[in-house]
Amino acid sequence: MSSPSRSNCWVGSLPDIKVFPALRVLDLNSVDLLEDDDLVKHFLESCLSLEDLSLDYCIINKLNLFSISCPKLKKLTIYNGDEDLGMCGGIKVSCPLLVHMDITGYIAIDFFFESLDSLKEAVIDPKFEENTNTKSVLFPGISHVESLQIDFYFFSQCINAACDCDPSLPNLKTLVLTTTIDAFTFDKFLRILNYYPKVESLELVIKQQFYGREEWELHEDDKRRIMTPDLESVEFFEFKGEKPKLVLVWLEITCLEMFFSWD
Repeated sequence: MSSPSRSNCWVGSLPDIKVFPALRVLDLNSVDLLEDDDLVKHFLESCLSLEDLSLDYCIINKLNLFSISCPKLKKLTIYNGDEDLGMCGGIKVSCPLLVHMDITGYIAIDFFFESLDSLKEAVIDPKFEENTNTKSVLFPGISHVESLQIDFYFFSQCINAACDCDPSLPNLKTLVLTTTIDAFTFDKFLRILNYYPKVESLELVIKQQFYGREEWELHEDDKRRIMTPDLESVEFFEFKGEKPKLVLVWLEITCLEMFFSWD
């Protein structure tokens, strides 16, 4: 069986070629997408057979709107962990056959999702420069998603902004909310849960930078303050005979992780 047509681009810029009719997989690493919104848009639209698009540490901060509209795209991955590379003004994704999407890091100020009718799994974890005001539209673009990992504060903003649009996700089964200690409040957390009462699995990950490792064993009737004064109680079940422990793994960003699952 022949392998899919693939192109790997490293440091450089987009090639001056307008049509790749057979290209199915495109990996861009540290590529400068220049400052021509239309060039990038038409370049991707010309890849009529493209199914898998990945951009890793690409330079997109010169773009006002990074538009991705590929009729056969099934998987989209965009990652940038370097704040110094900057962000583009906005990113717009409109791919009717897209099944899996992962957008993480310093990508854009605004996000717009349209016609993602086949989307099943999505990771939307944007990082913003300090004092960034984002105006993003999630709904109804991602309304078919079944598994969603998303930044807590960003998700709250998008729900609040959905004044004229229903923010419900009727197919949502798994929800993972990532947040920092400062951005998390139980009021916003409960408000999100009110919108998605049928979710089957909920995971809350509170992130913070630490250095070192510390572990406490919780004895009966022990009390610990866990990162936020809003949290009144946490109940743990089914520890397989082991005593419950609260573990902080320093040098990692995950400070407190709570996982909820029910039938």
